[in-house]
Amino acid sequence: MMRLLYICRCCSSLNTGINKKISAQVDNLVKQGVNATIISICAENNHQKLNQRIQQIQILGNELPSGVIGKIKREFQINKVINDIIRTSNDCDIIYLRIRYPSLQLYKMFSQPRKCKIVIEYQAIEPREYRLKKKYWYLPMDVLFGSSIRKYTDAIVGVTNEITQYQLKRSGDPNKPHITIGNGFDVASVPIRTSPPYGGQELHLLCVAIFHRAHGLDRLLHGISAYADSKKIVLHLVGNGDEINNLLYLAKRLGISDNVVYHGFLKERLLDDIFNLCHVGIGTLGLHRNGLSEGSILKAREYCARGIPFLYDAFDHDFPPDFPYIFQLPADESPIDIGQVIAFAEDVLAEPEHPRQMRRYAAEHLDWSVKMKKLKDFLETLG
Repeated sequence: MMRLLYICRCCSSLNTGINKKISAQVDNLVKQGVNATIISICAENNHQKLNQRIQQIQILGNELPSGVIGKIKREFQINKVINDIIRTSNDCDIIYLRIRYPSLQLYKMFSQPRKCKIVIEYQAIEPREYRLKKKYWYLPMDVLFGSSIRKYTDAIVGVTNEITQYQLKRSGDPNKPHITIGNGFDVASVPIRTSPPYGGQELHLLCVAIFHRAHGLDRLLHGISAYADSKKIVLHLVGNGDEINNLLYLAKRLGISDNVVYHGFLKERLLDDIFNLCHVGIGTLGLHRNGLSEGSILKAREYCARGIPFLYDAFDHDFPPDFPYIFQLPADESPIDIGQVIAFAEDVLAEPEHPRQMRRYAAEHLDWSVKMKKLKDFLETLG
């Protein structure tokens, strides 16, 4: 019987989108009958046990120096744990990983004789992401070992076709088993939104995120600043991230601070209340800054599950091109045309059933149960 070991960085808390995704993937694989376990490698003194499917392994991360040297030593320890797991696995085991930083150590462990299969899930085109996040020290490592690491993996899973094809090309084997499975969402984990009344005087926009430059919210702020009509546009920001101070400063510099409300991090009922207050959600508006033309953004799936129409600037193969509840924006640096956003909002809000229609679509196409059925069927073909 196939056994899946999902190895990840510390998954001791479900406060992040990544950890929620990993937990949902494994929970739904188990519901599909797969013997799946999360192996969480932590550098913190955190022994919280979320459920019986999470096995935590501690490394001495807190005793390491800060900076690049500390990162290198920490990655070395994590890779050593992964290597031990690979060496003790058997021929019915699948080691499932999110992409690791490239290194000689990782190349050696993947290229060694082994019984298990290794499958890597990719969420990005790494060299472009390294440059965007200014992690320049990984670029030469990627040049030296990136292609070889892909060569010795047994299968590739990408969240967009663009990413899958890039990783497949770098593996050097066009026949390597591969599949594209977009991100999913636990639809039942959030309530369906109650669409607020719209009197034509104020339009409330909502962005829930860990804010970074690729969200492109500066485009929206410039659009609000340039908007000259009588309607008041209010942008609600929920979350945190290293870009939030830049956004608030830009709003002040543009003279639109009264149009921007920063709520910080909210959860549960308070977050539900914000969704019920707002008319339109804000997806990514700057994915092209990552060098990507296709997206599979987790937040877009939550917006659809909650039933709030949203703006998006990337092609997402999980939504049909004529999906009426997404306003597709140009993937460039132009300010967002607020007049067009208002027209889109008024058109969708005139349809009282739009939250239920969006919720139904999410349940049928975006729920993790649907996504993990595809992954299970794919993994079973690896033999």
